[in-house]
Amino acid sequence: RFLRPGMRIDLGGIAKGWSVDRGVEILRRMGIEHAMVNAGGDTRIIGDRLGRPWVVGIRHPDDKDKVVLRIPLTDTAMSTSGDYERYFEEDGVRYHHILDPRTGRSAAKLRSVTIIAATATRTDALTKSVFVMGAEDGIRFIDTLGDVDAIAVTPEGKVLYSKGLTPP
Repeated sequence: RFLRPGMRIDLGGIAKGWSVDRGVEILRRMGIEHAMVNAGGDTRIIGDRLGRPWVVGIRHPDDKDKVVLRIPLTDTAMSTSGDYERYFEEDGVRYHHILDPRTGRSAAKLRSVTIIAATATRTDALTKSVFVMGAEDGIRFIDTLGDVDAIAVTPEGKVLYSKGLTPP
């Protein structure tokens, strides 16, 4: 129990990713070989799209009609977390739902993080971790994992990539 009345914890940090993975398991048991399962920012792809990769766009944090990057994907998962869907502004400060546990305040080092990995449970959890770490530390951390990639958008609009996505 918590010492402060009304305080609670939930699995919101990985619940959608976990649900997406369970949906993929059901589809595979049914023999489905090509599909995309999405739950608001968390996606898992089975196979390809009619012989070609699925092309997924990563939304620009300040303009819902623009994309930062389009990326071709097959048989993988991806999740995006950002400060632009669930937030409010007060006195020029943006308050959103991804909190830095060190300060208890909204994390402010990034605007958006997209993670690509084998499962949506993993990508869903890692987006929040990298968001709190910030661009340089977060990308450096992702590069140590070997089987995960990341795209990070800074408050200044700079787009950073993990080494698996960096053009040669």
